[in-house]
Amino acid sequence: MRRMRSSLSFQRHGEDEGSRLLSDGPPGIGCPVIASITGADIVLIVAEPTVSGVHDMERALDLASRLDVPTLVLINKADLNTEQTRRIERIAAEHSSPVIAHVPFDTAVHDALMAGRSVVTDPTGPAAESLRAAWKAVEVALVDIAARGATGAVKKIRVPSA
Repeated sequence: MRRMRSSLSFQRHGEDEGSRLLSDGPPGIGCPVIASITGADIVLIVAEPTVSGVHDMERALDLASRLDVPTLVLINKADLNTEQTRRIERIAAEHSSPVIAHVPFDTAVHDALMAGRSVVTDPTGPAAESLRAAWKAVEVALVDIAARGATGAVKKIRVPSA
């Protein structure tokens, strides 16, 4: 995985108001990222606790803020550098971006990827549990956005307790 692997954006898709399009955007803040965030309901920033990962996350948060798109943050491999993890938490809070999950380093992730399986199919792995909790938080945020309608950006997002 890259330091900040990607930003996931969620956009309304198709005729059905309830349908959603999940788009895995490129890392960074260049033109492809701007295009993937534009019109999105929400952006999920996946950050790793490294100096460059924190820097990339800050840039992505600033970009999403300029485009008036609410953000969530997921910290990948959160247990590998507690100092940088705390920095991510602080910066996310300064941007009113909830940290929805602290995904621990888990060798089961590598094993699942090498076997061509989804990480979340293992019901007991710590990374899988964190990712399932993160998805629930994303679903809650999307419900909040839908409830508010297209009248403006969501400034505060509820996140269920883990």
